[in-house]
Amino acid sequence: MKDLYTINLAKKNIQNKKARSYTLMFLVGVLTFILFMSSFIISSLNAGMKSLSDRMGADIIVVPEGYDSKITGAILRGEPNTFFFNRDVLTRVKEYPGVEKAWAQVYLATLSAGCCSFPIQVIGIDFDDDYSVKPWLEHQIKLPMKAGEVVVGANIRGTIKDTVKFFNQEFTIKGRLSKTGMGFDNSVFMTMEETHRLAKEYEKIVHHPIANDMETISSVMIKVKKNTEPKTVANEIREGFRPDRVYSLLPQKLMTEISDSAKNMLFYVYALIGLIWILAFFVLSLVNTLSVKERKREFATIRILGATKKKLKEIVLVESLLINGTGALIGGICSFVISLAFNNAFSSMLKMPFLRPNILLILLMFLITIILGALLGPLSSIFAIKKMDNTELLLMQRDND
Repeated sequence: MKDLYTINLAKKNIQNKKARSYTLMFLVGVLTFILFMSSFIISSLNAGMKSLSDRMGADIIVVPEGYDSKITGAILRGEPNTFFFNRDVLTRVKEYPGVEKAWAQVYLATLSAGCCSFPIQVIGIDFDDDYSVKPWLEHQIKLPMKAGEVVVGANIRGTIKDTVKFFNQEFTIKGRLSKTGMGFDNSVFMTMEETHRLAKEYEKIVHHPIANDMETISSVMIKVKKNTEPKTVANEIREGFRPDRVYSLLPQKLMTEISDSAKNMLFYVYALIGLIWILAFFVLSLVNTLSVKERKREFATIRILGATKKKLKEIVLVESLLINGTGALIGGICSFVISLAFNNAFSSMLKMPFLRPNILLILLMFLITIILGALLGPLSSIFAIKKMDNTELLLMQRDND
């Protein structure tokens, strides 16, 4: 007689009502999928913003006029670009009041390389003076770097001591960066000298001034003195170098714009999640109420056989928990797999700093979303259970007769 109740009876009810049960499982699976993916994207954007803030060591970036969007694309998304001006700009910038440190970088876009099926960004840095990239490179590799050595971003294929080829020149991978969620993941770092050497090979395919002028650089990174307003220094540089067609960019302003865009997007994501779950709660409540009404004869028969109202409530709750738990588990697994498999695709699609959370946090989100999805069923069954309390089942059976 015990097998007629609780979990066994709930399982039999699910099997007897396959269409309804599978539909509810699908609905809960979709809800769980949306909740997990939204949580994953939100956490990745927040981690990406923190990574950008931690690694943006310069207060001002000086680039050729009209290339401010190019340097932004290179830093945030790793979009390959090549731009340049004379190193004389660096010398003059260092003399400006308010400038504490200034250093140069060279950006060179490759064609499809041996490590990748798409062009990548080569960044040449001066490892003696660079205060933006060098500090966090030191955590990854042992400096200094020698000729023919490169450090690759997290998305570049190859392991330590493997070789990569750019313009028929082979380089040895000395180090691999941990994931940053920025364009650096799709970039390759080498010394200034190696970048200019590579540019000579570039010129054999596409004419480029960098190949013939070792004094050519792409950008100047500036750290201002303490208690100095970066905006003031940036404006002075912009005015002073106007004849040279040089533009000064404030990374902090860039980060603020990105942060504002992220906040706006996250607001709509949170609002959408809330509306979907509220709607789902009422839909499930309605379905469960109608289900109880349709099953009056079944419940009345069980009461006649000696079951109490408490036992009926347990059957309804267990049945709802099994349906929602199964749907939540399926939705959670699907979203978990997709989040790991298409992480880079999300980063490219959003075009914002995107850094996947650590695996422990992802597993925690996975567990929480499954629990929430599973509990949605029993919570939405409250109205149906109340109806059972307020209705005499024997009278309901008589109504059916």
